[in-house]
Amino acid sequence: MSVTTSIGNAFKSFRDKFASSSVNQPASTVFTHLNIDAELTLALFEVLTAEAIKLKWQDNYLALDDGLLLAVERVETVVLSEDKCRTCTRIYASHAEYFPQGLSEYQHAMGTTESEAVLEGLRTWAKMDLLVLQDATREQPVNCTVIEMNTSAEAAENSSFRQVILGPVAHLASLPAPKKKEEHPFCPCCLFTESMPVFHDLLQTSDFIGIRLFASRDNEGTLAADCRVNGEDFVPAVAHLKQYADKWPQRGLEFRKQYVVVRTSKQSVNQAQLVQPGKAQL
Repeated sequence: MSVTTSIGNAFKSFRDKFASSSVNQPASTVFTHLNIDAELTLALFEVLTAEAIKLKWQDNYLALDDGLLLAVERVETVVLSEDKCRTCTRIYASHAEYFPQGLSEYQHAMGTTESEAVLEGLRTWAKMDLLVLQDATREQPVNCTVIEMNTSAEAAENSSFRQVILGPVAHLASLPAPKKKEEHPFCPCCLFTESMPVFHDLLQTSDFIGIRLFASRDNEGTLAADCRVNGEDFVPAVAHLKQYADKWPQRGLEFRKQYVVVRTSKQSVNQAQLVQPGKAQL
């Protein structure tokens, strides 16, 4: 059963119901030339509504109350067998204040049907990537760990801070953790800090950047890694991520995956005693 079959009939009534209540605002120019899939964007609406996130349907994309604009593109569906399907979608996001130019990231998922796989990918994105984007569009992030660097300390009035908003880590291992503790136990900072040298030039800019980090090692010790910056391959980080995975304690098949955002802010997350539990400073 395809996504079109499962939610297509609901789309027209949904659009008619919410069209009159849409915000009276022209479509975001970021989404103008994209091949947005209205039915998948509707599926994302349903996923976010189930997470109690306030949003509206606006033109052919979603507008969250916190200013984030979202749209979904269909990339591919691969039928592996009668009851196994692999899908890839791409979510585009934009925010008028923090990243009006927009950014995007892919969602890969498996399921017994196309519909099930797509929804699994969207749900995972909502629980991981969206959490980071929401914190990255707040003066004070509230859910994610933050690495902060003062980039202009000469004059206080001109100071700015380069901040890395570290999202939750998706982690799977087929064997239990060894009783002997690691010299440096795994934490939300590790995937980024282990590959940070290759991000030096990006950290020197003031750009708003989304980074996907992935590393794995299988039962035979074969290493794999992937990194994307604003949805595009960033090959320089791959070797660092593989080297990091090679240092993990033996736990059979294991992977670690994370989404982080790098931004520039005029206000330190540590100023005025606003330090929150879980925040880190570099």
